[in-house]
Amino acid sequence: MKKLTLLFLALILASTFIAQKISIGPEIGANLINTETTELGSDYQFGSHFGVQINYDFNKNFAISSGLYATQKKKKYTFTDTTTTPDLVGGLIGGIIEGAGNDSANVYTTTKGLVSEMYLEIPILLHYKINKVRFFAGPYIGLLLTAKRKEISSTESTATDISSFLPSELGGIGNLFSNLTSQPNTEPLVSTSKEGLSLIDLGVIAGIGYQMNSLQFNLMYTHGFSDYRNNPENETLDNHKMIRFSLAYLFKLKKKETSPEPRFN
Repeated sequence: MKKLTLLFLALILASTFIAQKISIGPEIGANLINTETTELGSDYQFGSHFGVQINYDFNKNFAISSGLYATQKKKKYTFTDTTTTPDLVGGLIGGIIEGAGNDSANVYTTTKGLVSEMYLEIPILLHYKINKVRFFAGPYIGLLLTAKRKEISSTESTATDISSFLPSELGGIGNLFSNLTSQPNTEPLVSTSKEGLSLIDLGVIAGIGYQMNSLQFNLMYTHGFSDYRNNPENETLDNHKMIRFSLAYLFKLKKKETSPEPRFN
């Protein structure tokens, strides 16, 4: 019984000591996302970021933090599908004028899209503190919650252009033919399918923060190690990269103080 009493008292003291070193609170911010990188430069968009941070201070210089966050990540993509169809006009003209037309034509359908993904992100960050300034780094794991795609497609064909064989007076027919062989889809197609997307995002976070009492300002860079696609095959790695700004308000957990009972003489 004495051992159980001592163990119980030790647990109470330990929980009180740990609670005084723990702080927890809401954190909101924004992601500046690199959605696409081309030869002409990079394209950036904003995404939302919010959740709850929990922080444990080992001492005045070192701390560790984690939390649960809903964070938005985006990617632009382009792909082209090619199909072969009979070129009736080319075959007919080629039969009359040798070498003037082809029996088949290629149809190229180019799709440009933007996928917006919402992840449940859990980081584990080690902090080094110098007065009110914090330097932190560590890994994170993200679990895909939702996805929304917007795609626009356009079609081009190598079918024989009949306008080159018509007199100028009949050029309108050639324009009509050109419109049929190049058909842009101006209305974006919207989908919430997760097909083809990786359900897990692994990476690292590094940044700097400034803490003023309970208020914390953070600037960080996140870099994913895995491809956002489920099966990229032999394509170049396309991972999530972004700069994040956030603001957190942390409350220290303290043991509830009770007022002493009045003493009567």
